[in-house]
Amino acid sequence: MELDGKIAVVTGGASGIGRGTVLALARAGADVVLGDIHEERMERTAAEVTELGQKGIAVRCDVTSDEDMEALAQRVLAEFGRVDVVMNNAGVSLLGPPDRIPIDDWQWLFDVNLFGVIRGIRAFVPILIEQGNGWLVNTSSIAGLYAHGYDNIPYIGAKFAVMGITEGLYLYLRPKGIGVSVLCPGLVATNISENIRTVGIDDPRWTNFPAHMQRQISAEEVGETVVTSIQEEKFLILTHDEDKEWVMNHGRDLDGFLRNYVELLYAGRSPSGMPDPSAPT
Repeated sequence: MELDGKIAVVTGGASGIGRGTVLALARAGADVVLGDIHEERMERTAAEVTELGQKGIAVRCDVTSDEDMEALAQRVLAEFGRVDVVMNNAGVSLLGPPDRIPIDDWQWLFDVNLFGVIRGIRAFVPILIEQGNGWLVNTSSIAGLYAHGYDNIPYIGAKFAVMGITEGLYLYLRPKGIGVSVLCPGLVATNISENIRTVGIDDPRWTNFPAHMQRQISAEEVGETVVTSIQEEKFLILTHDEDKEWVMNHGRDLDGFLRNYVELLYAGRSPSGMPDPSAPT
């Protein structure tokens, strides 16, 4: 897919992976509309798009609001008359034991990470279908391909749902001339921790990030990967090569994968996830 001269819209576009992708799209020749709740950051990113020689428009958009998402779509049409690339990207994080997290926090995370994507689908997919062309990217996570830990199960659940929805959208939209991709990043340097909620954790050592997922890359690298993947018309967008083997092993033998992964995650820890004082150090 050629991106030069195209019109793109990115939710969560003011910072992190959203910003990285906005700037990569602009470098590829696209004009970009950013939807976000952080207005100052959004204006700065839109200005960076302008500095790259493309049109950048900042629109305040809370992805938990049906009205905001519809207004974002209408703003894009009012400015450009069409939309070529839609990236549903806004997201938040939540840490804690699933049995201790209040339902309001579960609902908060799902409202942003899952229903934010659904609202984007409802607002923009009818436009893409009427056009008969375009490209849709939904941000899931490596956590949407396999449960990579036990400390953010609500996040994993929402990202699994985004993954399944996006696969279904591929089957629905590809015959209509619309491309579909799902972004499944690993560890990326972003500011998502600013809005993280940590619930029910008495000792921060309870959390665990497996060793194979500790290589951090920049949001700018992710943005370039997204743009290249759209141009090459890829469905699955991975940001870390080392994730490919884990995803393949997960699909090849799920029972064996889970048994081995439990041993990996709990090495030197008690079944509760806390460090085991009797384990060798």
